[in-house]
Amino acid sequence: MVTNILIFIIAMLAGMESVLDAWEFHQPILAASLIGIVTGHPVEGLMLGGSLQLVTLGWMNVGAAMAPDTALAAVAGAVLVTGPAQLSVIQGVTLAIPLAVAGQMLTIFVRTLMVTFTHMADAFAKRGEARKIEILHFTGLFIQGLRVAIPAILILALPTTTITSAINAIPSVITNGLQVAGGFIVIVGYAMVVNMMASKSLWPFLFLGFALSAVTELNLTAMGIIGAALALIVVQLTKYDNVEVGEQPRDVSIESEEERAKPLLTKRDQISTFLRQSFLLGSFNYERMQNMGVAYIMMPTLRRLYKDQPEEFAAGLKRHLEFFNTHPYLASPIIGVSMAMEEQRAKGAPIDDATISSVKVGMMGPVAGVGDPLYWGTLRPVIGALAASFAAQGSMMGPFIFFFAWNAIRLATLWYGQKFGYEQGTNIGMNLSGGLMQKVTQGASTMGMFMMGVLVPRWTTMNFPLVISKIKNDPRNVISIDHVNEVIQKHNVTGADITKLAQELTSGKVFGNYKVTTLGDVFNQLIPGLMPLLALFLVLWLLRKNVSPIVIIFGIFVVGILGYAVGIFGV
Repeated sequence: MVTNILIFIIAMLAGMESVLDAWEFHQPILAASLIGIVTGHPVEGLMLGGSLQLVTLGWMNVGAAMAPDTALAAVAGAVLVTGPAQLSVIQGVTLAIPLAVAGQMLTIFVRTLMVTFTHMADAFAKRGEARKIEILHFTGLFIQGLRVAIPAILILALPTTTITSAINAIPSVITNGLQVAGGFIVIVGYAMVVNMMASKSLWPFLFLGFALSAVTELNLTAMGIIGAALALIVVQLTKYDNVEVGEQPRDVSIESEEERAKPLLTKRDQISTFLRQSFLLGSFNYERMQNMGVAYIMMPTLRRLYKDQPEEFAAGLKRHLEFFNTHPYLASPIIGVSMAMEEQRAKGAPIDDATISSVKVGMMGPVAGVGDPLYWGTLRPVIGALAASFAAQGSMMGPFIFFFAWNAIRLATLWYGQKFGYEQGTNIGMNLSGGLMQKVTQGASTMGMFMMGVLVPRWTTMNFPLVISKIKNDPRNVISIDHVNEVIQKHNVTGADITKLAQELTSGKVFGNYKVTTLGDVFNQLIPGLMPLLALFLVLWLLRKNVSPIVIIFGIFVVGILGYAVGIFGV
């Protein structure tokens, strides 16, 4: 009973995080690992989480576009693998894909439902009822949690015999074929990330990363250092131009500069606003996107500035319930600017509703253009891939690396972004869209492309056991394996026997009567990792033809099954 309650809580947390995209508990490496811990099978949970993390590297929500749902896939898959059914990790990965699609449909339904909530919030804002807007905001978040928790509990309620009987009825050619596909399905995630970052100037770094990974034994830490060094070199050698942002606000200077400089917002207001930023996406809807989240975040500022002016407070709520949509982390400087403008307005500066709206709208696009490729397309896949490499081997280091590294970056972005925005006020638009952010984006993209090239041959498994040729060896150059086995079984192995065997091997003698060359040997003679690289470009081509990633994933499953059935692929 306690285990089921803990699973329900983890599922709720994952469901809420799948819309918040904050602490990342919806990512497989965290959700599946937590489920494994509470069910008493931490290693299986870690391995499933690591495997799913690699599969989902490129899944990201950009704007209103919905990716397949990692939360339901990770939680339900982990329940099947670490729960009473005790499915294998590869079976869990396989079943997680359709579950991700189901979760995507459920998320779309909830986001559509939230449209009615935002209209209710409008009515509350007119009356200045901020508390009711907060309740609406968190009700939407709670529904997102139930969207994952309820299916997880339903899976737990299924009899174990029903699940295992259904799995055992699947022919071995299908299960082995799915295992084959599981080895290179990560290519889809890599391709989605590369597709977002790709430009003519960045392709050489992908190939450089691939070449170093294929022909050297350098570990991922060393590769990361090389990638960072390359990024710094590129940034230092590139010239950047400043680009203006949309419509700029009019002069907000007031008569007394001393009065203007005196802050009305306290440190406590700033901290409260910072803490609320993690809930920006709680009531995301298809009409005005992040609007209720912005109103919720701005409430400490509005309460401080207009605590004795209920009409101004209500007007402020209405102002910030307008359409808003940008990257959730880089919304922080926009929030900071909004705080500064509200403060100057409260002091009497000539800042009207249209001015505040125009600044927010003018900044949304540039910061989203930076945030989506930087955080979703570069940092999360790179950190996730590194952490997944530990988790897939059953190491707890994986989720720890991912959680602490990611949230250190996220929290620093939120706090310093808000602080920077508040201090810079309405001048921040030029700073964000100018050379500074261009440098950050260029450097991150360079390192990201390099690391994608590194990961393709390292974490993609494609075995080609198909025999191309079979040549009989000269009997004089063959070491009798039967004799070696006989000596070992008699436990009469001496130092002289080992020395003799080593001398025979170094002289060119081999085991086996035949020299077998497989299709995999041919590919490796060209360059190790060649086929994963070609598969990457095939998937890239399909993505650019607007083929859905889910269709590609199911296509890989079909290729894996058919390839195994005819002997081209092996487990």
